[in-house]
Amino acid sequence: MQVGEHLKSYCFFWKPSVARRVSFYFLIFGLIIFLITSALYTIAAKKQFVQSTTRLIQHQFSQLENSREADFIWSSINRKRPDLYRLLETLVNFSSSFYLISDISIYSKDTAGSSWYRLDFTDDQILRARPAEDAFIKNLDRSLRRHFRRSDVDFYSAEGTLSMFVDITREKDTNYYFLKIGAGGAGIGGIMKRQIIHLVVSALIALFILRFLGYYFARKIARPIENLSAVAADVARGDLCHTVPVITQDEFGKLAANFNKMIEGLREWERIKEIEFELEKGQKIQRDFLPSAIPHLPHWEIATCFYPAGKVSGDFYDVFMLPDQTVGLVIADVCDKGVGSALYMALFRSLIRVFAEQAIYCNAAAVDQIDQTCVAIGSASFPANEQMVRLRAVPFTNNYIAQTHGDESMFATLFFGVLNPSSGMMYYINGGHEPLYVINSSGIKMTLKPTGPAVGMMPDSRCNVQQINLEPGDVLVGYTDGVTEARSPEDQPFSRARLLSLFEQPFISASDLLERVKNNLFAFIDMAPRNDDVTMVAVQRAPR
Repeated sequence: MQVGEHLKSYCFFWKPSVARRVSFYFLIFGLIIFLITSALYTIAAKKQFVQSTTRLIQHQFSQLENSREADFIWSSINRKRPDLYRLLETLVNFSSSFYLISDISIYSKDTAGSSWYRLDFTDDQILRARPAEDAFIKNLDRSLRRHFRRSDVDFYSAEGTLSMFVDITREKDTNYYFLKIGAGGAGIGGIMKRQIIHLVVSALIALFILRFLGYYFARKIARPIENLSAVAADVARGDLCHTVPVITQDEFGKLAANFNKMIEGLREWERIKEIEFELEKGQKIQRDFLPSAIPHLPHWEIATCFYPAGKVSGDFYDVFMLPDQTVGLVIADVCDKGVGSALYMALFRSLIRVFAEQAIYCNAAAVDQIDQTCVAIGSASFPANEQMVRLRAVPFTNNYIAQTHGDESMFATLFFGVLNPSSGMMYYINGGHEPLYVINSSGIKMTLKPTGPAVGMMPDSRCNVQQINLEPGDVLVGYTDGVTEARSPEDQPFSRARLLSLFEQPFISASDLLERVKNNLFAFIDMAPRNDDVTMVAVQRAPR
């Protein structure tokens, strides 16, 4: 902080600032302590003065002649008492430069009477008594009526005079006796003026010192808060590059450390947000890989169901038209989870499409090599046709993944079928995927089990091509293991048996069948977390 800022904070303490408020509170607290201390000191000094003066006066009176006799003062009226006169003269000499004793006398009252008398000496040292009619006697009467605690000394002010009345009554006396020592108002005023000046000067010095100390300690308290506020302002603007210096081990140090942890958390949250943003972009891109519109085939219904467990998925399905007016049907599940699985899903999907469309134009050497891995293609008992040749997409894809990306050990369980909508004939390869089922009104008609290993595990893997004929009313249903392996809140699997029991029940259409499975599946899962994607495809040939 610059010098100007320090001066501004020091002077304008009423403006909103922690340092200013703390220093102001420190000042007020210090002044209160100063005033309390001054009052206690004044009370103690007064008590000490009163006690010492009382002891001195009572001792001096005890040394007078005949002082041990009862009412020796009253018996001295109208008599010369040089010793008592000298004592009063001595008390007069207590005057100082600050105050002047203007009156000294003795006030007396008979215990049985109601009148006060003033006893003082004439010029010839004779003690005289005369009725006291001044304002002090009312105060003395009130003092005598105190039953619980009567002070040995009382101060009264009247007619511009401050008087101290010392009780000199002894146990044997039948009268009350008070020694009055009066000081003039001017003298007392001088004392008070001097005391006020001292108090004002002391208060000003204390004000400056306390203000300085308050500001110093307030700065030490406020500095960590100011540092924290500055960094918090940067954080509010989105700047997470700064942290708060931790310079103490007290509460401020812990606050700064926790604030720095919060900044680290915000940085991590920013990174997570960036990752989530990228995942959302990837999710959109991945969904674009899925068919945006299912081909419309007369007398056929194709229904799909796709629910990824996370932002991106390793499952996919595809339905696409081929140049010879046949339809490619794909359902696959790439191993592993997350972004890597999603990237390979896009790769598998693209390769299957490209190879299925271009397989018929491959060179002869490549076709011969691939046909050896698909034992049914080109066999004498199962003559190859253009529909079957489209299935070369599977071994082509297998070799590309295994040879080019074998180090990543990524593979997919995949079903690829080529359907002729006119005849209902479908040739297919099931590369390690879950069995597909052909269902009709009587229940499960056929099971399409795997015909080869998963795609992409090893180059030149052998796979078989199979064929089925979908008759009117038949439904081909495929799914991924996210359906059968889904778990309930009690950690029980959905199971294939439960799925097959749903296939056995009557249905109206392919979409009706998938809707039934979906509803039962998600009711079974309920609030349990889903760890795998749910993908289903159903193809139905319309009944006659």
